[in-house]
Amino acid sequence: MTKKTTRRAIICSQSNFTTDYRIEKMRRTLADCGYEVSLLGRSHPRESRVSAHGVHYMRLLFWRGPIFYAELNLRLALHLVLHRRADLVVAIDLDTLPGCMLGARLRGERLMFDSHELFPEVPEIAGKPFVKRVWWALQDFCVPKMRPTDIRVTVCQSIADVFARRYGATFRVVRNVPLAGRVLAPVELPDEPGRPFTLLYQGAVNVGRGVEEVIEALPRLKECRLVVVGDGDVMSDVRRMAADLGVAGRVEFVGRVPFDRLAPYMAAADLGIVMMKNISLNQYFALPNRIFDFIQAGLPILANRLPEVARIVEGEDVGLCVDELSADSVARAVENIIADPGLRKRWHANMLALSHVLTWQAEVARKGAAGAASLVDDLAAGR
Repeated sequence: MTKKTTRRAIICSQSNFTTDYRIEKMRRTLADCGYEVSLLGRSHPRESRVSAHGVHYMRLLFWRGPIFYAELNLRLALHLVLHRRADLVVAIDLDTLPGCMLGARLRGERLMFDSHELFPEVPEIAGKPFVKRVWWALQDFCVPKMRPTDIRVTVCQSIADVFARRYGATFRVVRNVPLAGRVLAPVELPDEPGRPFTLLYQGAVNVGRGVEEVIEALPRLKECRLVVVGDGDVMSDVRRMAADLGVAGRVEFVGRVPFDRLAPYMAAADLGIVMMKNISLNQYFALPNRIFDFIQAGLPILANRLPEVARIVEGEDVGLCVDELSADSVARAVENIIADPGLRKRWHANMLALSHVLTWQAEVARKGAAGAASLVDDLAAGR
């Protein structure tokens, strides 16, 4: 009797595996398609680590700047060539693509590129023209070199369209929706006298994410409190802003929380905040996964009107979009939402209907354009 050979996949990323839930969802999809999956990342002294079978960390000498990215990709390539045989190498974002591509080519393995964002346009480098040009040049070099049998994936149609126009390459759109098993019963808390109306920001506290504008709106929103779940580059700035504005007592900074422990924060909130300042093309096309998490939790959404965000929030009628991202527009929108309980009830009903449709399992099983195979069909076939 012929012994069945186990197919192996390795997911490479510099993200934190405890908070990047898309990586966990991709791992489960690969496992369901018959792969033995391992994760390869870099260790960081200030970040939590996953202690589990199949999770491997590289200890790097550098932590930032061009030398860090050069070392990261060189180490990835060497690790893949010397230590990890895989049938499929998964590169998470452009910052791991060169090393993964080199390692996969040297071993004759298939490559999958999962672009979580339009990396050369992330806001952290929006004001650095030279750095932006370097990342665009790297993407322009790598993406056209991918083979027809390689898999290309991204998070929204707008970014897929950019890749199509620039490289003539077709990227599958797999939106960052939750697993079906994580669907939560929509929660509508009663408007109890004296209970503060709770705003929830969940995600990276980085440049252009709207946290500052929400805090600036709090002096006007006397009956509201803000819960910030996450950490990032501007955390010290927003803490200082809350203190300077005299609203620190109404802002709770929770810090980073593993994705499997976010549900209580959503269940205890009244309104989810999704604000992305239009400071780069990546921000303009963003479709944050917390939109879908809020829908599954039955938490109405306040967002600013960007194309992909508005397509969900307004198109599915699950919240309100404001034209301008400012403290005044945030304050006016929240006041209008508080004054109209019927609006929130309607959004709740729409979310309940969507919560069983917008699931990761349905997303990866969705057929592509012109009858193209779904992602799970392609992975299961091992083409």
